[in-house]
Amino acid sequence: MDLATFTVSKSMRSLLTPILLVSLFLLNGTAAKAQNADRASLMNDLCGCMSDIDLRASDRTVEIGVRDCLENAVIAHPAEVHALLQQTPAGGSKAFQLGSALGGNLLRVCEPFRAVKARLQQMPPKKQGT
Repeated sequence: MDLATFTVSKSMRSLLTPILLVSLFLLNGTAAKAQNADRASLMNDLCGCMSDIDLRASDRTVEIGVRDCLENAVIAHPAEVHALLQQTPAGGSKAFQLGSALGGNLLRVCEPFRAVKARLQQMPPKKQGT
């Protein structure tokens, strides 16, 4: 598959989103270091998007904002996502690896992400299957 034409189907996004959210915000995984300028645009887009989330909004609205940030960044930067996965230690699903790497990088370089993470951790746990 040509990475320039990479697309994520709606069903795949609905499957990956919960895994990414859990990986990003609740699990402490090993994160790959962002060492090149290519990945900076992915991280800049994610951080900018995270800073636009209204943390006073309802839980559902905040969750949708985070989901949209993640989906848009992955779709807009497939080559950087692929490169990040190549440098991430194996273990768990690709979605878990990506979530761990992005979460670790965002914690280091994005102050708004820390507030978003804290807000998500205050939300009551979801029932399985919802």
